[in-house]
Amino acid sequence: MAGYPVNSKLEPVTDQWRISQHCFSDEIRSKMTLPKKLQLCDITLREGRQLPGVSLRRDEVILIADRLVEAGVSMLQMHHDDPNEMEEIKKRHPGVIIESLVHPTAVLNPEKAKVEIDINFDHGADYATLCFSFSPHQMCLFESMAGMRITIEEAIDRAIGTIQYARKKAGPDRKVGCMIQDATRIPIQRLAEVCKKLVDAGADMIELDDINGMAIYSVYTHVVREMKRLLPNTIIGLHTHNDIGLGTASLYAGLEGGADKIDVAVNGLGERAQIAPLAEVATVIQIYYGIDCGIKLEKMTDLSQLVADLTKVPLSDTMPIVGKTAFTHLVEVHYAVPEGEEGFWSFLSMKPELFGNSQKTHLGHYSGAWAMRAKAKELGISIPQGKESDVVEKVRSEIRWRKRQLTDAEFRKIVFDR
Repeated sequence: MAGYPVNSKLEPVTDQWRISQHCFSDEIRSKMTLPKKLQLCDITLREGRQLPGVSLRRDEVILIADRLVEAGVSMLQMHHDDPNEMEEIKKRHPGVIIESLVHPTAVLNPEKAKVEIDINFDHGADYATLCFSFSPHQMCLFESMAGMRITIEEAIDRAIGTIQYARKKAGPDRKVGCMIQDATRIPIQRLAEVCKKLVDAGADMIELDDINGMAIYSVYTHVVREMKRLLPNTIIGLHTHNDIGLGTASLYAGLEGGADKIDVAVNGLGERAQIAPLAEVATVIQIYYGIDCGIKLEKMTDLSQLVADLTKVPLSDTMPIVGKTAFTHLVEVHYAVPEGEEGFWSFLSMKPELFGNSQKTHLGHYSGAWAMRAKAKELGISIPQGKESDVVEKVRSEIRWRKRQLTDAEFRKIVFDR
């Protein structure tokens, strides 16, 4: 299904956005190795539940899945602990790709792995993605995952056996993925050597997992590009974390290296410092890169609010694209512009309606007469002639005292009480 909108013509200026022309310059684009096709995978129903206090009922899981599909998401990742959820979602949305993530606690124990693989494929999974760890920094985990102390080479041999079993179970119509944990701390040649063995054993996809934001973003371009070169005809996926604030930037860097699949979650929900948010990533990919990932951007704000309501993880007012203040001005100079299209584009690059959001007028310490008039117009009232300076003084005083944004009722009272 096609997303909307998609900047397929790579236009910096349309009636919906006005972005930098440099995004599409040959000098910059020539340095990228963008994929011909990109699979965006939403993992809200797996990673988004790995937060303190988040526990969804079955009906809430189904509702989120329904809304994700309505928004154009074509691939959903689920956890292997409740296969009945996968089965129900697959029945409701047979055209959606369901990826089941099987954690390393199961995959390095052959007997456990077979059980999990059988359960997931038998309950509708299109992908069984198996998590493996071959990093020397994670050798201490092998004992707990495999039930005994084993070497990295032994772990690789076990992984090959597990993949071979999964490949046989999957048949020709389903896929086997391998998520390689701590991928950026493994030398590239060694990483490719190990992954080649996994591909030869039957893996369709290699997903690189940074575990904890281990590198600057340019590393992801390099690692993904090299893996694409060393493993041609293999799907290369990327799973990043925001522990050092580079989770989303790292995804874009990996995209520029040729990543075929990337993971996101609504509102960036995920462990610790969270992961890349669906709304931001879909916007940048479809408008700034001009790649169709199938997302209906006008659904993003409602979807974000729904997930916030059901998980009880508040949607930040300042979240890009979908937050209440994402398209909102406060400082006075942003209001000192002509009305209409000309003034609108002075300090904004995209129209909020594109994402189901809206522009609002907020007041603060640096708001002046222009902002007061804009707020009054928004509320359908007018400030009496000669009273604007009094309103500015009173609004600033109230904000300084209350330490918060004024309500519309409080602003009206200030205007009419003078």
